[in-house]
Amino acid sequence: MQEKRVRIKSEEKRKQIIDAAGSLFINSGFEKVSMEEIAKSAGVSKQTVYSHFGNKQQLFTAAIDGKCDEYDLAPGKINRSMHCEEYLVSFCMHLSALLTSEDAIGMFRVCVAEAGRSEVSELFWEAGPGKIRSQLANYLAEQNKLGLLNIVNIETAAAQLISMIVCETQFRSVLGLQKNRSDTELKEYVSHCAQMFYKAYRS
Repeated sequence: MQEKRVRIKSEEKRKQIIDAAGSLFINSGFEKVSMEEIAKSAGVSKQTVYSHFGNKQQLFTAAIDGKCDEYDLAPGKINRSMHCEEYLVSFCMHLSALLTSEDAIGMFRVCVAEAGRSEVSELFWEAGPGKIRSQLANYLAEQNKLGLLNIVNIETAAAQLISMIVCETQFRSVLGLQKNRSDTELKEYVSHCAQMFYKAYRS
C-alpha cells in the first residue's frame, strides 16, 4: 500500500512538472526556459525535476507525448475493434482537435520562432507529427494486410490524409486570425475528409 502511494505521488509530481514546463515553453520559448524555472513553476525542487527528466530535451518531448496521449493520438491508443472507416473518422477528429488547440498552436509558434536557432523543431517533429504519422501509417498497413484497404504507397496515403486535416482553419489560428469555420463546420469537414479517404482506398 505504501509503495502504491509513493508511486501515485511520483506520477502526480511528474505531471506537475510536465504541465509547468509546457506552459513555460509556450510562453517563453524553448531556449529561454531553464530547469530551475520549471522546478519553481511546478512547485518542486530542481533535484526532483532531474530525477524524472535527465534534461530539458527529455522534458519537452514528454510534454508533446502527453498532449498526443491526451487527444488519443499516442501509439497505444489505436482501437482495433472499430471498423476501419469509423476509426479513420475518429483519428481525424482527434487530430483536428489537437491541431486547433491553444497548446498546439502555441507550441507550433515556438518552433517557427526558434527554427534554425535551436533543436526544438526537430524534437517537436519527432515527438508529435512524426510519431502520429508513423502510427497512422502502421494502422493503414495493417488494414492493407487484412484486405480492407488497397494502398500501394502507405507513406503517401498517410501524408495525404494528414495534409487534408492540417487545413486552413489551423493555419489561420497559427496566424492569430479568426477561424473560417465553426467547430461544427470543422467537424463536418474532417469527417468528410476521412470518409472520402476511406472510399478512395477501400478494397
